[in-house]
Amino acid sequence: MKILIMGLRAAGKTSLVKHVFEGKEWDDVKNLEPTEFVSTKTYKYRGLLEVTTFDAGGQKQFIYKYFTDQWSGKIFSNVKAFFFVVDSSNKETLDEAKQEYRKALEYLKKYSPNAKIFVLASKYDVKKISIEEIRKKFGNSNVLVEPISIPEGTARPVVCKLLDSVLSKEAIKTAEKIHKILAKFNKKQKALASFVLNKADGLEIASAISKELINPKKLKYVSAKSLIEPINMAKKMFEKLRKSGYITFDTADLAIWHIAKEYVAVYNVSDEIAMFLILKERNFKLGSLLSSLQEVKEKILEAMS
Repeated sequence: MKILIMGLRAAGKTSLVKHVFEGKEWDDVKNLEPTEFVSTKTYKYRGLLEVTTFDAGGQKQFIYKYFTDQWSGKIFSNVKAFFFVVDSSNKETLDEAKQEYRKALEYLKKYSPNAKIFVLASKYDVKKISIEEIRKKFGNSNVLVEPISIPEGTARPVVCKLLDSVLSKEAIKTAEKIHKILAKFNKKQKALASFVLNKADGLEIASAISKELINPKKLKYVSAKSLIEPINMAKKMFEKLRKSGYITFDTADLAIWHIAKEYVAVYNVSDEIAMFLILKERNFKLGSLLSSLQEVKEKILEAMS
């Protein structure tokens, strides 16, 4: 699925791409260099939807090129979702942004008439323009206009909800299959919760949560990349131990933490996905857990294929 992202310079387009599709947090994206012309990259959103992002730089010399005969067809054709990012912290560029937005809509109508159109009011944590004003200038009955802020954690949920709405029936069925696999795993291991995570963006593919947890906060729009990192760190350490002759293998498939009366674990299912699980201390049996994880791994990979 092709996603075209446009907006004026410094509106926060590239930060948004890296935040949503690479699981980067605010400290990682707040000082990025400006995008030169159009940056394209392909991601596997949630491990379920292949997305190619066209991140269009917002400097005037680049914007001019987008609407030329040489480039317009390449940029605006086959677009499934169009995101126009408006800097809500800069009143001075609002009218200029509206002009570029209207022009982009004309070319979308020509090359991708069925594209879904969204307007994102970025930097809403330091806004100088209200969402009502932005909706009045950019919105209509067919265009959704939403405020977002990466530092406040609202950007990823807004964009992910929009992307979730375009998941294919096949992708939804895959997630449902994995949910059933996890539910059986939870019952067998008496686990409180288990999640299958996409490593690329850190987002949940599917989950199963025990009724014992009262009103749990779902991880659906939270990137859990930091949970997966210890396995990668352990691999480097184990490589040194293997070279020194202390251990015979340098692979790291399972990381476990004991926290109060619960065990938290991350299991490396494949290069693309991982499992995150929570078990009660009294139910934790390592041998049984390892056997169940191997079983569930095969079933998850079969469902994902």
